Amino acid sequence: MWQPALRLSMLSALLLLSSCATLSKEECLIGNWQTIGYNDGVAGHGPERLASHTKACAKANIAPDYKTWERGRLIGLEKYCTVSNAYNLGRRGQTLNSVCPVAMTTSLHNSHQQGQEYYTLNKQITEDKQLLEKYRLEFNKLQSGEMLDFKNEKEARQRLLALPEEFRRLSRRVDNNEKRLALLNQNSPY
Repeated sequence: MWQPALRLSMLSALLLLSSCATLSKEECLIGNWQTIGYNDGVAGHGPERLASHTKACAKANIAPDYKTWERGRLIGLEKYCTVSNAYNLGRRGQTLNSVCPVAMTTSLHNSHQQGQEYYTLNKQITEDKQLLEKYRLEFNKLQSGEMLDFKNEKEARQRLLALPEEFRRLSRRVDNNEKRLALLNQNSPY
């Protein structure tokens, strides 16, 4: 009884692991290691990425060319390690990997932080607007006499009376955050 289930779970695990390979068999056979390194550099991968490629290519009995791959990765890092890329990564809510030269760390970190501020504000505005819509629907339902999940009419009435103030507070926060976001856009050099 357990044999088929065990086999199925092992097969599923193998399929899942094989789908995590960094390179396909074809990519390993073609072996354009400078391009692979360049793409890894542009994506902000460190030298440890080659170990994943080595593992992926072992199935095809191919060993990566480290020097060619690293040459490509270093060229790719020139694109990754820019203040505009650091800002854009932050703006998308992504992390900035620690693969850039130490001399650039401060400027990249500052740019990334500015991008993250934009991302955080924009995300907060989106969430608040969704909450405003939820409040609006809740208010309309309560106003039309629906009890929603309240135990009695008194609780429903209290919520109905409290919603306009919550709505105003949230609307002010959205307005303030939209102004801050506009200011960030205006002052952004990117």
